[in-house]
Amino acid sequence: MTLEFVKAVTLDAAVGALSEPGAVALCGGTDLMVKLRSGALTCKTLVDISEVADLREIRMTSDRLVLGAAVAESEILASEEICARLPLLALALKSLGSSQIRNRGTLGGNLANASPAADGVLALLAYDASVRTVSAHGDRSLPVERLLEGPGRTVLEQGEVIRSIEIDLTRIPETSRAFFHKVGRRKAMTIAVASLGGWAVVEGMTLRGIALAVGSVAPTPLRLRSVEDRLIGRSVGKATADAARAMVCEQVSPIDDVRGTGEYRRRVVGELAAQFIMEFEDA
Repeated sequence: MTLEFVKAVTLDAAVGALSEPGAVALCGGTDLMVKLRSGALTCKTLVDISEVADLREIRMTSDRLVLGAAVAESEILASEEICARLPLLALALKSLGSSQIRNRGTLGGNLANASPAADGVLALLAYDASVRTVSAHGDRSLPVERLLEGPGRTVLEQGEVIRSIEIDLTRIPETSRAFFHKVGRRKAMTIAVASLGGWAVVEGMTLRGIALAVGSVAPTPLRLRSVEDRLIGRSVGKATADAARAMVCEQVSPIDDVRGTGEYRRRVVGELAAQFIMEFEDA
């Protein structure tokens, strides 16, 4: 079957082309091209949206960050202001692939690909990020948590495009400390067998705020809000680290696959949570 290629130069053109049956958006292509070559995905038309100006904006004010869906991950990392204000996002993106992949890959693509192991999505979940989408039927905004449905599946409809990712900076304490770690089968360019990212605020030795997100332990990356609620107000130390480990293990139900067993994944994210808590005692 012949594959048609369309290069969209405006957002309206992109929406129009993607509204056609069998059309798929192409931006960085770091995941999409692998799927096409392997036969895991088929389509009639590739619509290149990588140079649509409306999808490439970076706008940061005192209270909000707006990242266009086609902004490359390396562009985000090149911003000292973004990395300083959102250290968890910087940590997550630095662990993502290689510099060549980060030069092509985008957070919008990371979300649309909907991998349970997506590194950048953990930071977006912990920061309560939302996405703004556009389609022939209009715009809508929804939390990242509601966007993801399962492996490779989102709530996006045919012709609906992620326009931007938005983060309310007023909800992130400037004194927060970030943590991101993933375990894989090699040290670099690895898909996470299990991962945990988050931020926390400690005053004295008491946890005053915490956000935790885990990857590769469920059909989608997860924000562990019930664990957070039970940790706030506790004193940092071994007892709280042990409690965090147990709580996280209770909240995840990972599967066995070629990269690791479910039980191993459960133990890994529990240990990562405990490690995060213990960092404050060691500080």
